[in-house]
Amino acid sequence: TSTRQTIFLPVIGLVAPEDLRPGDLIGSNKDSYLILEKLPAEYDSRIRAFEVDEKPTETYNDLGGLEKEINELKEAVVLPMTHKEAFEKIGIKAPKGVLLHGPPGT
Repeated sequence: TSTRQTIFLPVIGLVAPEDLRPGDLIGSNKDSYLILEKLPAEYDSRIRAFEVDEKPTETYNDLGGLEKEINELKEAVVLPMTHKEAFEKIGIKAPKGVLLHGPPGT
């Protein structure tokens, strides 16, 4: 959709399944969700502000007073990524990543 929702379609439509890959942009009928065409890949310039160009040098120790938030982040994101098999056994898929943003100290 124009809001980039993820919808799993039971019927492919007018585009051959072998021509589609996860993450492809498609044009679909708004009522039936029939895939009408594969759209060209585009780059959303709003995302550029959130891209990491180089590995950050900060560590958890640099985040003073955020122990609760750090533990929540580790439990929700880091552990499922580092112990993927254990979490999949209980039905939890590892996230692809996390986006943290905001000015320092918030």
